[in-house]
Amino acid sequence: MLHPLPVTGPRCFHPFWHAVLLCTCLLAAPARATTPPPAGKFTFYGLAPAVVGLDRSQAEAALGQPLQAEPVTAARAASATSAASAKAGHCHHRLSPLQPGVRYTLTGDVITRTETRDARYATVSGVHVGDTVAQAQKAYGKRLTTAPHPYFAQGKVLTVYSPDRKFALVMEANDQGRIITLRGGRLPEVGWLEGCA
Repeated sequence: MLHPLPVTGPRCFHPFWHAVLLCTCLLAAPARATTPPPAGKFTFYGLAPAVVGLDRSQAEAALGQPLQAEPVTAARAASATSAASAKAGHCHHRLSPLQPGVRYTLTGDVITRTETRDARYATVSGVHVGDTVAQAQKAYGKRLTTAPHPYFAQGKVLTVYSPDRKFALVMEANDQGRIITLRGGRLPEVGWLEGCA
């Protein structure tokens, strides 16, 4: 038999109703996310939590899972074979399912840059893939340097250097004046258009 809630008196709830309320709150509470949201902010040091300078094991500990090898296309298979025969400091790429659309570049075993072509990510000043060069110029002002992009007739390579000039935030723009790539990392690697060259 259910007991009605008392309107007055020293006890507000019968123990039965405490249990019902507790169960209702637990069922209605949003589930805790097991992975962080994909959105993040690019800085001079890449994208947290796996930032430039961490070795692979430190990055994997920060992410809570292993970095996965990037699938190799036929065109890159030949360069991967030659890179494998190179010294231990060769460049390669890794991915994390926790940050879809993000590619980590490692030189040897250390992250040297992080990049994306995914509009879910932004720089710390709010510039996204898909934004215009004018928006990047407004966000960064005089700190932004602009150079012609070697692969586009009207494209630009936009760079913001860290105060010590050892790191940079780089944005590539196409002929339509739209940002197509964001990356942060250590110099000179962050400036390489091909990722490893």
